[in-house]
Parts: sequence; structure tokens; C-alpha cells
Amino acid sequence: TWNSQKKLVILINEGTASAAEVFASALHDNGRTVALVGTKTFGKGLIQHTFPMPDGGGLRLTVAEYLTPSLQHVTKVGSAKYDRGVKPDIRCEASGIPKNVGADLCVGVALDVLESE
Repeated sequence: TWNSQKKLVILINEGTASAAEVFASALHDNGRTVALVGTKTFGKGLIQHTFPMPDGGGLRLTVAEYLTPSLQHVTKVGSAKYDRGVKPDIRCEASGIPKNVGADLCVGVALDVLESE
């Protein structure tokens, strides 16, 4: 039979935040990825609303928090030990954005992971 599901490796790093973290963890937690490759994500899983104040200032109130499908917190809270973010299955650090995507170390790692499946 024809299988429409493709193997996925998702690249993540500290620039991956908010909805991108939820998206990556949703695919991962539901078995749709081969691996998450890169470094731990930013850890921003809060939904906040800013209420204007009469003096021109504002009050920012957290009104919701994203959880992964496995009910893990995404949010990082300051410098506390409660340091979240989505952790990769395979750690890989790249320095900056290369001019040639084929030269990116983590892209190479991701391709190796796909080829080994």
C-alpha cells in the first residue's frame, strides 16, 4: 500500500519559540518525527495579554500556557531550575546561518538520521 506519511527530522535551536515549539513537540510526541535535531528551544509557551493602564503604562497578564501533547511545560521561568524548552533527541550546534545550506552541520546530521532510517 501507498504510505502518505513521510519521515521527518525537525531542526530546532534557541531561536525556536512559541508556536514553533508547540508544533515541533506535537509532531514529536505523536510519533510523526524520526528525531528533533539541534539545541534546546527558547522556552516561550505563555500566552499573555496587555491591559492598557490610565497613566499610559500597561499590565501584562499571563492568560494561558502551552503544554506539549505529553503534558510537559514549554515555558522557561527566569534562571530557576524550572528551565524548560523542547530538548532535541540529537544535539547539534551550528554557528550562525551559512551561505550554503548544504554546509550547515545540523542539516548534515539531519540528513544522516533520515538516511539511517
